[in-house]
Amino acid sequence: MFFQLLLGVFMIIYALSHAMKSTILLGKRTKKMDRGARQIYQKGLVAPFLTLGIIFIFFTFATEAEIIGATLFVVLYIVLVLPILIWIFAHNKKHVGYYFEL
Repeated sequence: MFFQLLLGVFMIIYALSHAMKSTILLGKRTKKMDRGARQIYQKGLVAPFLTLGIIFIFFTFATEAEIIGATLFVVLYIVLVLPILIWIFAHNKKHVGYYFEL
């Protein structure tokens, strides 16, 4: 539970760092981009990482309070998180040229 909560908080902090156009948490390839392209890239990642953080935190409390069962937990995780991950990978491929930012 604690790890999932920390992961959610990290995702929200990561989204806020993109929103503030910070280069601290960016990879090498992204730091080499010109300023305008990097800001467009970062602007596009605020919503998906913020959404992932909120989902992780929500699921942490929902499983701790035993609101949802294990099967529903797995199904909802796949249904909610997989499209967001695909969105992030497509955004990386479009702006950086690779699926993963290193």
